[in-house]
Amino acid sequence: MKTEQLKIAKAISFIGHPLLTIPLFVAVMMFAFEDFEKALLNSALIIECIFLPLFLRMYIKSRNGTYTNFDVSDGIQRKTLFTFIIPLMVVVTFILFKTSPASNLSLSVLFGTILAIISQIINLFIKSSLHVSLNIYLSALVMTADLRIGIAVFLFSGLIAWSRIALGRHTWKEVVFGSCIGLIISATMLYAEGFLNQLTKP
Repeated sequence: MKTEQLKIAKAISFIGHPLLTIPLFVAVMMFAFEDFEKALLNSALIIECIFLPLFLRMYIKSRNGTYTNFDVSDGIQRKTLFTFIIPLMVVVTFILFKTSPASNLSLSVLFGTILAIISQIINLFIKSSLHVSLNIYLSALVMTADLRIGIAVFLFSGLIAWSRIALGRHTWKEVVFGSCIGLIISATMLYAEGFLNQLTKP
């Protein structure tokens, strides 16, 4: 592959890294649709209790050589990533359901946790692309606020899939598995949110 294409693939993969896209989305959505105090508390809970510890772990372990790279592209190494992040997500999900039991945010984090658990199980057999599955899931979350931007994020997930293959981090099969996981969880989450909204209508 040409050097220019590799540079483009690296840029797309970096921009589409879930540790960048999802916390950014959480912060924007919280402060756009919630009062300041609630937005600050929920953003801090999700970012500081899930994404910040995960970022630090991935950074430290990729620096000391425990992880081959920051993306944790090795399937065996990725097992320890799942065992680290899933308990954190479960705790945050529990806290959100205790404080906001009927909110779309609680459901979104719940289904994000389910996505991580399913990915962990699938990882026993094939290393599905988390970049792709999580960004497809993110596109579904964005669609609930703005359909056009959500579609744009979904289409960008296709470029992310190409970039992961171009960089040699995933095969087509692994990208397809990641896409399927993202699509199934997204569809289920959107159905659950619609059902919840119907129940809570006055």
